Order: sequence, then structure tokens, then C-alpha cells
Amino acid sequence: MKNVAIVLALAVAGLTGCEKSSTQKSVDNSVIEGTWKITLYEDDGENETSDYSDLSFTFKDDGTVTAQPSLLTVIYSGTWSTNKDSDHVDFNLFFSQYEDLSDDWEVVNSSDTKLELKDVSGGDGSIDYLTFEKK
Repeated sequence: MKNVAIVLALAVAGLTGCEKSSTQKSVDNSVIEGTWKITLYEDDGENETSDYSDLSFTFKDDGTVTAQPSLLTVIYSGTWSTNKDSDHVDFNLFFSQYEDLSDDWEVVNSSDTKLELKDVSGGDGSIDYLTFEKK
């Protein structure tokens, strides 16, 4: 009987681990479909969405991301990835041209058309928010 309880406990733990993995996978699968735009960027309580609202983002399955301003032919390149943290999924974004966007964001909510992220500053505890929506 004790062995059955151990096997059941391990099975439940395994299923819980799969849930996090599928959440990470769903974020990965969603962002590589289509073109995205920033609909919210809040930095330390200041709404700075307009600084990025003219950019179109394309996330590729090889871990690269491009940002293209609507009125320019230039394309800026960066990288992205996801990983499981202890209790959430991180969305890591790096652009040398857009340092404010470069961070290890926590996924707050995700769907096929919207990705809501937040970052808590280690220094002062302020919270930044970043939301991408599919165009």
C-alpha cells in the first residue's frame, strides 16, 4: 500500500511538471505565429507605449526576433527565449537598440493573440509592464 502511495505521488508530480512545460510551449508556439505590436509598455509607472507603438515584431522559432519601424526600411534584430522559473514562465528578450525592452520578463498571461509580461525590479521593487498583441 505504501508503494502505491509513492507511485501516485510521483505520477501527480510528473503531471504538474508537464503543465508548466505545456505553458512554456504554448507561449513559444503562439509568438512565432504572425506579427506582433506593443500595446502597453509601462516603465516605473510611466506609460511609454508611444515610444514603441510603431514597431512590428516577428518572433522566429530559431530564437531571433526582428523589430521594424513602420516608416523605415531598417530592421533591428534581437533574441528571445522562454524558460521555466520556479513558479512561472520567463520570456527573455534582448535588443541592443531597445534596452528598455531587454529583460527577463515574467509571463502574466498569454493567448494566441496577446502576451502580457511584467518585470519586478530587483533594486527598488518597481514593476514594469509589457504587452504584445498580434496584428
